[in-house]
Order: sequence, then structure tokens, then C-alpha cells
Amino acid sequence: MLRETTEFIAIFSLLPWGVKAKKFELNGLSAEVIEPVRPTKTKRALLYLHGGGYAIGSSQTHRSLVGKIVDETRTTALLVNYRKIPTYPCPAAIEDAFQGYQYLLDNGFAPNEIAIAGDSAGGGLVCSLLFYLKEKNVPFPKCGVCLSPWTDLKHTGKSAEENKFSDPFVKVKEMQRWAEVYAGSKSLEDPMVSPLYGEFDGFPPILIQASTNEVLYSDSFRLQEKMKAAGVDITFQKWDDLMHWWQLFWRFIPESEDAINKVCEYLNKHLKVS
Repeated sequence: MLRETTEFIAIFSLLPWGVKAKKFELNGLSAEVIEPVRPTKTKRALLYLHGGGYAIGSSQTHRSLVGKIVDETRTTALLVNYRKIPTYPCPAAIEDAFQGYQYLLDNGFAPNEIAIAGDSAGGGLVCSLLFYLKEKNVPFPKCGVCLSPWTDLKHTGKSAEENKFSDPFVKVKEMQRWAEVYAGSKSLEDPMVSPLYGEFDGFPPILIQASTNEVLYSDSFRLQEKMKAAGVDITFQKWDDLMHWWQLFWRFIPESEDAINKVCEYLNKHLKVS
């Protein structure tokens, strides 16, 4: 029921002017490409992995957000509707994210012309995908963007307790149940499940955004600390008094638009036209 309600609300989430979307099937998965209406000489791509606790969310719920990024960066974006719990535990979502990355490579984008981004569970999936690429010896993308990523499915961070009444979008007990289902036969400390427990040596530059009011704030803060210790080029941007998923509401909340503008600035900096 929650999945259907989220999708219904997303019907009213419109693409911005200047971009167009096309849905298609990618090896049995539904996917969507969003690109500028006007032709562009830039050759760069964004693989976007939507959030929703590995249980809800889709390209439909995030197309307005991604459309905003496409419009500001002149980037071709791919959204993949990866398989979800309860039917498909880890590593199904990671394998499907890899299908999206491989699609971009197969369609002429070089790794240094690709960025990967995601929010919440999708932000954690960005990190898990990078672990997967490292394991498969596939070249990394140019950079990554993690918006309030869910990286510790054990919920050991201080903010999980301190912010449980101030963050309406994240219910800790419900997320704990989802975490167990997503982990399946794996440990909650497996980096493919909880990226916070992984090794980040060699990772590409990463942008992390978070609000101090979020249940998942500790996930973001500890992730940037571990990445920094591993020598990763980290940009950490912090806001106050904003709920989880605030970036989705860029049309209505000034801080949301500011956050997405900073994402676009970051992508424009790293995905320079050669």
C-alpha cells in the first residue's frame, strides 16, 4: 500500500521545462532516460539510483529531481527501477544498478564521462555499486553523489535515536524491519548491505549531503569520515532543520533548490567537457 501511495503522489511531480523523458526496458527492468530537449555537444551521463529503503520509490518518484539536474548540467540521465524487497533481497538492487552502469558504457559513454548519484537507500547503493565495480575490476565513474545515504543498516548512529521524532519520513522501527529483509542471508555488516563497513581505498571523488535533523545524519557523517581517512576526495555539505528527502522538494523549499544547485555545480566541475 505504501508503494502504491508513493507512486500516486509522484504523478504530480512534473519534469521541468527543457528536458524530455523516455521509458524503456533494460534486460527485463523498467528504466527511463531523461535528457535535454535541445541538442548538446556535451557528452556526459548520470546514473541515478532512487531511494525508498529498497522497498518503495521508482523513476517516477524521482524524475522531477533528476530532471532538474539534467536541465542544469546538460547531462543524459538514466534511472533504473531496480528490484525491491520483500521479493528481491541484496544483491539484486546492486546487480540492477550495475546493469544501468553497463548500459551507459555500452552506449558510448567512457567511465570518466559518467557520474553516479542516489538518495537515501539509493545513496547507499552508490557506494555498494562502487564496491561491486571494484570487485569486478570495472573502471570507476568520474565521481559519485550521495544524498542523505542509508549506509548503516544496523542503525548504530547517534542520530537514529536522537532524531527519531524530528524526521517524519524515516521511521526507525520500520527501517529496521526493511534492513533485515534486504540483508536476506547476508550480515547487516556486509559492505554490500551496509556500505559504512566497507573499505573505500581508490574510490572516486564523492559529494555527500545531509541535514542534522535526519535519522540518517550519522550515516552520512561517519561515511565521510571513513572515506576521508581512506584518502577519498570528499565534499561534505551539511544543512540544519531539514527532514529526510528534502532534496525532492526543490520546487517548494529554498534549501532544497540550493542543495540541488550545489549537486549541479559539483557535477559540472567534475564532468568537464573534454
